Amino acid sequence: METLFSQLCDQFMIRRDYAKTFSGFKTIILAEITVLTLVQFINKFDFNRQLIT
Repeated sequence: METLFSQLCDQFMIRRDYAKTFSGFKTIILAEITVLTLVQFINKFDFNRQLIT
């Protein structure tokens, strides 16, 4: 979990979020987690790469 959080902070700059409302903040966080999940899915099933452990 710590590795995943670190990746979110580094790759998606999750700490520098400039949402104006809490709803905007939730939307941005959800979108970033969705993108990370999609990238891991593509890496695992299309390229047969190791997932982050």
